[in-house]
Amino acid sequence: MDNNNNLGKAQTAFTEALLNNLKTKSFDQISVSELSEAAQYDRRTFYRYFQSKSDILYLYCASLLAEMAEDMKKEPLTPQSGFLSYFEFWDKHRDFLLLLEKQHLLYFLGEKQDQLLYEHVGTVVHNDLPKDLSQVSEFSLYAYYFTLGGLWQTLVLWIRTGMKQTPKQLTDYILLSFTEMQKLI
Repeated sequence: MDNNNNLGKAQTAFTEALLNNLKTKSFDQISVSELSEAAQYDRRTFYRYFQSKSDILYLYCASLLAEMAEDMKKEPLTPQSGFLSYFEFWDKHRDFLLLLEKQHLLYFLGEKQDQLLYEHVGTVVHNDLPKDLSQVSEFSLYAYYFTLGGLWQTLVLWIRTGMKQTPKQLTDYILLSFTEMQKLI
């Protein structure tokens, strides 16, 4: 795990323990006791930082998306650069995505992604956005979810078909789809 800059030592240890256990066991089969033993912390320490195992995944996903935001801030953001950065980022973390897919946990990232992306990427890259997604205009909210849904479903398809295409190819497909849709309007 290379993105533990934002996580404390104990949180990092529990995260690594969970990710390592997920390589051989299903999420439901992993106990807090096992995680505590693997992380070399007691159960009380686990419960100091987490209410459940799901909180570990949530924290890790938030940490990943904070890393994505830092990557996206490096150059001016356009639709093309944003889509490309999104897929390049997930290409770097393909092992995590494939682990989630193998364990039938992709839904977890999908369910959390809207708020997490907004908080950790949107407001960091565009500091003029409201801090909370519920404060954006109705149009902006629908546009955000439309774009996010397309990106998410493209990511899921990419994962489930073996991640053979490059991030550039995926970006080109999305941009071409916008061009084709515009012709139909």
